[in-house]
Amino acid sequence: MHNHPTPCAVITGAASGIGRGIAAALAARGANLMLADIDSAALHSTARHLSDISPAIRVLPIVADLSQPGQVAGLAGSAFEAFGRVDWLFNCAGLLVSGRSWEFDEQQWARLMDVNFWSVVRATRAFVPRMVAQGSGHIINIASLAGMLPAPWLAPYTVSKHALVSYSETLQQEFQALGMPLHVSVALPGPVDTGISRNLGAATGDPAIDGLNAYLRGMIAEGMTPAQLAGIVLAAVDNRQFWIFPHAGMLKGALQQRSAMLQAVA
Repeated sequence: MHNHPTPCAVITGAASGIGRGIAAALAARGANLMLADIDSAALHSTARHLSDISPAIRVLPIVADLSQPGQVAGLAGSAFEAFGRVDWLFNCAGLLVSGRSWEFDEQQWARLMDVNFWSVVRATRAFVPRMVAQGSGHIINIASLAGMLPAPWLAPYTVSKHALVSYSETLQQEFQALGMPLHVSVALPGPVDTGISRNLGAATGDPAIDGLNAYLRGMIAEGMTPAQLAGIVLAAVDNRQFWIFPHAGMLKGALQQRSAMLQAVA
């Protein structure tokens, strides 16, 4: 996975959920960590926990609002100043909201796109030149099955994840075309037992939305653990695998339907 005695990873959304799971798995491997999240209390709790279980590593928690471009860009400078290099950038931060597509206002769209998509673009812009200068680097973007499939009542989330998947593909193709020493992976997990459903809110009085919210909460609570997902993701990163499908079975049927539709057009 690396050729350096003490590799370093930067992880956004690291205070909980998938980000925390990946951080714990990397800590067990002996990697130094920069952890970024907006939740200061949870972030510092995670940092203390990882330092306790892996005392040989360095853990640097940075409170950052990923909707703020300057704070995202500042992560790169802080990471390279603290550790001298960054081997992996894990973009794990994410928000989930539900509702009717035409009723979300621009502020709601902007907030979710800032965290789910634009923060990745900004982080990539900040880290790639430094990774090129050091001669290696790997960017891992945590998308979702919603990045491949339509999801009614989840328009901002679905749009952001489709954008992230397309951006990841484009980035990888450009790195390859230019012969750059960098790699990209994009993970499209299904249900993972995280706190992402907390933003779904209380009952709306709309049976369709309330039913979806209840379904999502149950499905997420019964999903794979962040630790299980981290194991799958890191194994794929070890192999420099671009596509990571932790829930391939959930995706296959829907993609077969989409493929049949496209073949009918052709």
